[in-house]
Amino acid sequence: MTIIVCGYIIGYPLGGMTWHHLNYLAGLHEMGHDVWFYEDSGQWYVPYNPVTNTCEPDPAYGIDYLKAAMASVGMPVQFCYHSELLNRYYGMDREDWLKLVNRADVLIAVSGVTPFRDEFAKAGRTVVIDTDPVFTQLRMQHDSEFKDYYRCFDRVASFGRLIGTAGCKLPTHGFDWIPTNQPISLRQWPASSTTSRTFSTIGKWDHGPGRKLEFEGHTYESSKGVEWMKLKELPSQSLFTLEMAMASMPMEMMGAFGSHGWAFTDPTVASISVSSFAEYIRSNAGELTVVKQIYSGLPSGWFSDRSACFLASGRPVITQSSGFELWLPTGNGLFVFSTLEGAAESLSIIASDYSHHARAAEKIAKQYFDSRKVLSDLITRIQN
Repeated sequence: MTIIVCGYIIGYPLGGMTWHHLNYLAGLHEMGHDVWFYEDSGQWYVPYNPVTNTCEPDPAYGIDYLKAAMASVGMPVQFCYHSELLNRYYGMDREDWLKLVNRADVLIAVSGVTPFRDEFAKAGRTVVIDTDPVFTQLRMQHDSEFKDYYRCFDRVASFGRLIGTAGCKLPTHGFDWIPTNQPISLRQWPASSTTSRTFSTIGKWDHGPGRKLEFEGHTYESSKGVEWMKLKELPSQSLFTLEMAMASMPMEMMGAFGSHGWAFTDPTVASISVSSFAEYIRSNAGELTVVKQIYSGLPSGWFSDRSACFLASGRPVITQSSGFELWLPTGNGLFVFSTLEGAAESLSIIASDYSHHARAAEKIAKQYFDSRKVLSDLITRIQN
């Protein structure tokens, strides 16, 4: 089939975000599909350049970055970037873009960051993937335009695999949410051995003050910072070195965590490219992480795309509960915790037989995150 994957790489060319989309592109290409990437600035974002730490309408850096990323996974460099800011198309002109959409069998809008253009309706089937569940469903309660955006697509899918089931109290807003999760191209993420004794993670400490949402009388923050505070004293109970690469982490917090034995690494250096991000993951023994407060407070079954990359690499993962334990096996290679004591116990269990848990992590990735399985299921559901 001809498949268009819409997303956000040129505008935010950093390793983690890129792999989030690149696993879709590479996975579909490896299945034999004719795969194209489409990105659209809309009116809302100015492309970011991580080298100069500036934002400017000229997408030259991001386009070169995208070309290198697509080539690195062995797929044709086929893309279209529409800059509404500059009123220009890159990669192909508008006429060729319209021809492509007209013959596309499937159009997949990853993360719902792509403005819905009229021509999208010409594709055989369209689907938008909600990769930030809970926030999405709560925002729909007061943002009718946001809800209408999702209604533009033929189908809607979500990383919140529990949404619409008895195990999740989030509103569905009348949508028939297709349960899905991050696909991982196992060819691009082979398991490997390591001598590292460090558990680490990369992400953002806080996502901004405007990300608080209310549900049933409670306020939830779309932030990890409040959850990290619960683990501040964990290093003294671990046989592994504990490290984090947290963007936007306040200096006073780094000092407070550092005084308890936490180590730090630069998140920008670790994610400056697709190769640096992959090397960062491979350089660690495993991942220890928390989830945003909205994920822990309102379980949806969400599971991190980054954590899936750790698992595929043969790196055990210890992560805070978000309901994923209802569809993923835990206790071998993957551990779930809700308290500091639970996280400490998980580290101790892994330390007692690291090789076993490394193999178990890889097995989970093959069973639940293999892009061929995840994407075949998604496409089948889209077409039904």
